[in-house]
Amino acid sequence: MNRRSFRTTHVLVTVLLMLAALTPPGYSAPAHTLNGPGGQRDIDIATINLYTGADFGAIATLDPGDPLFGPKLLAAIAEIHGRIVASNFPKRAEALAAEIVERGPDLIALQEVTLLRRQSPGDFVVGGMIPATDVELDYLAILLGALERHGGHYAVVSLVNDIDVEVPLATSFTTFDDVRLTDRDVILARTDLPPGFLRVSNPLGANYAAAVPLPIGVDVARGWCSIDVWERGRQFRLINTHLEGALPAPLPNIQGLQAAELLLVPAATALPVILAGDFNSDANGLYSPGTYALLVGAGGFSDAWRAVHPGDPGLTWGHDEFLSDPFTPFTLRIDLVLYRGRIFSATDAEVVDPVIDGYPPLWFSDHAALFSGLAVH
Repeated sequence: MNRRSFRTTHVLVTVLLMLAALTPPGYSAPAHTLNGPGGQRDIDIATINLYTGADFGAIATLDPGDPLFGPKLLAAIAEIHGRIVASNFPKRAEALAAEIVERGPDLIALQEVTLLRRQSPGDFVVGGMIPATDVELDYLAILLGALERHGGHYAVVSLVNDIDVEVPLATSFTTFDDVRLTDRDVILARTDLPPGFLRVSNPLGANYAAAVPLPIGVDVARGWCSIDVWERGRQFRLINTHLEGALPAPLPNIQGLQAAELLLVPAATALPVILAGDFNSDANGLYSPGTYALLVGAGGFSDAWRAVHPGDPGLTWGHDEFLSDPFTPFTLRIDLVLYRGRIFSATDAEVVDPVIDGYPPLWFSDHAALFSGLAVH
């Protein structure tokens, strides 16, 4: 769910790491990768919003005309930074990695893959232009490390930078660091499959043209990244995205514009397509339903969860900001795996949201992870 509002720069970074060509010693193919009737096999997709760890509403609602705008901005930045650190992503990543390795998805779509950097002392308040480069938290590196410790073998095959903002962080009444937050969407692929099981190519990515303007004078960029996949004689495209949340009237429907661009650009291909991500549009019609209706209507996509669990709401979002309240129920299904093309049929879908500890953070994200299996015919 969108709780983030930060400065954007339209920067596309695409990373392609070749999958390992040799089967590792002791490899044993999970049941979901074995041949089925007529030589078919499943492709297993996970979509997971990692959750940056804080609500950014305190910045999004600031009024630049307020005489106290500066002090309020500094207070909001300090509070948000503290909450991100306190959300303890290293602990959350260990729990998430265990769930991923247990299920062994072939491809993973990740959203809110935060990179937090510092500069000390900062130069922002004196008009400096040097970007912060000292890494404080890198959610991608932390998760990849946790996956490796749990026996998983994954590599980045596509990545796009979305939000990238640098702001002053007060360290005393007279001193400041700069803190820089970069948000990313990432696709991971397994690297331990036998030769020929899975090949990826053509990594692409971009920011959407439509973005939310903020009162602090910057926009919020969202984006998508994709790969083309060759899977046992069948080819398709996997697209990972994180759409903007619904905005109150009279603001424009940024989410709808982004969804339309998604259909007109990366999904406009003759290849079969899988869409995975945080769409911020509830499949049960309770929040911004127009985008989901567009994707499964004019977009021609089928919903893996609905195909496997008709009538089950399959809720995936709603934990509290601090991941601390066990009595806050999920309310929406906004994390989706959608597919288009006759080569696919849905075989499995699982929402995964275990309590990881008796002390906050209780969960690995404010979202559940969604694991979906698609037969490739």
